[in-house]
Amino acid sequence: MRTLYSAILALAAVSVLPAAKNLEVYSIDVEGGQASLIVSPSGESMLVDTGWAGFNKRDADRIAAAAKSAGVKKIDYLVITHYHADHVGGVPQLAEKLPIVNFVDHGPSVEETKPAQVLFNAY
Repeated sequence: MRTLYSAILALAAVSVLPAAKNLEVYSIDVEGGQASLIVSPSGESMLVDTGWAGFNKRDADRIAAAAKSAGVKKIDYLVITHYHADHVGGVPQLAEKLPIVNFVDHGPSVEETKPAQVLFNAY
């Protein structure tokens, strides 16, 4: 009988505990580029790539809107996959809208063309 009461008490206690938060993934339309926002159950955020520069800050605005919708006030980790305009171009515009705490990339650019160096230097 004592075991039955313990089991009922345990089930009752579990029913009042808050539900664990989910890992949330947002795919952000940056029109031909790449941007994915990942929010962990603890609330930390990781953004993979930032889309294009220009276009009246279109991509930075879309990322900021997704972050706001997710309750994100800062980007904890910004992961840049590579230094092409559709992946890294929006970094300066995004940084004007949201604080970026940590930058993660593969190191120096391996491309030596002038346009590639301009993008890398802006980043």
